[in-house]
Amino acid sequence: MKRIVSFFFVSMLFFSSYSQNFGAEVLIGANFSQVDGDQLGGYNKLGLNAGIQINRPVNEVWEGAFEIRYSMKGSKKVIDPEGPPTFDLKLSYHYVEVPLLAKYMAVDNFVFYGGPSIGVNVFNERNESGRQSAEEELTLLELGLTLGGTYFITDKVGFDLRHSYSLSSIRDVPIIINSPTWFGRPGWYNRLFTIGITYKPSNK
Repeated sequence: MKRIVSFFFVSMLFFSSYSQNFGAEVLIGANFSQVDGDQLGGYNKLGLNAGIQINRPVNEVWEGAFEIRYSMKGSKKVIDPEGPPTFDLKLSYHYVEVPLLAKYMAVDNFVFYGGPSIGVNVFNERNESGRQSAEEELTLLELGLTLGGTYFITDKVGFDLRHSYSLSSIRDVPIIINSPTWFGRPGWYNRLFTIGITYKPSNK
């Protein structure tokens, strides 16, 4: 786990140092996530989301970009202290992911973007009432979709909000014990909002 995290941040520094002919942005934020299909509701799982974006202008209003991000996802059951006794559950899924984005910049100070992403699961843990175990049925790869926008308060600093959703199921479960989610699809799907800050090291 530590080697994977170290490799991720070394890769960020490498791409940042060799991006003189492109634009670069450093990204850091917080995930508010849930897993559709696990029978738990609410964006109750908090996690880190950090990475770097490399972008290149296509014309005056469009840019193409790709990112490398470390994203902590999952879900968490909220316990009502005044309710009846029940089990506790927290799902922790960590990914290294690469979104491919189209960025639209026709509105002053606003950037809107969207595109597909591919993620690799590098850590997963199921904590059920203090009993920790791995999610053996969790898939290694996740295909996802990202939509979002950034409001720049200066030339370098902006506030970012994005929504991400799994296009492919992250965990295979029998249909008989799983309720349909998006368009009646069985399976488990990461769904999350990310609130963060983006910083441009240069004005190129």
